[in-house]
Amino acid sequence: MTTSRIPAVLVLADGTRFPGFAFGAAEAGASAESLEGTCTHTVDMFGYQREMTSPERKGEILVFAAPQVGNVGWNSEDSAGDGSITPAAVVVRDVSRIPSNFRAQRTLEEELRNQGVTGIRGVDTRKLVRHLSKTGPQQATIQIQEAK
Repeated sequence: MTTSRIPAVLVLADGTRFPGFAFGAAEAGASAESLEGTCTHTVDMFGYQREMTSPERKGEILVFAAPQVGNVGWNSEDSAGDGSITPAAVVVRDVSRIPSNFRAQRTLEEELRNQGVTGIRGVDTRKLVRHLSKTGPQQATIQIQEAK
């Protein structure tokens, strides 16, 4: 549960870098990898599960502007489409360790691992969203360092 500190960095096409730590599938596998996609953002504060399962988000690196994501957990009822996570990766400031909703069936982090999706946490998403708001969506890469 988000206890390791595997360094990761989001690198935008314009060279701007946003450091953080891997979680989800990358943390579970703990291997060096690189993910690419169009970096976009959402300001939706409550619908992270719907955003992450929307077919429109397929292949994106999705940045959440909300300071904490995952606080209501994950359940089989609130997904769009078939419930598959569509972004290539997600970027958050903080991921909640314990869901606070009685409908939660598992944590967001558990669902990311189950579906093989990587996240990066600890990113200054406020600064990143401001940057993307000025420049528009950009191609980006998430680089995850190998665990030692």
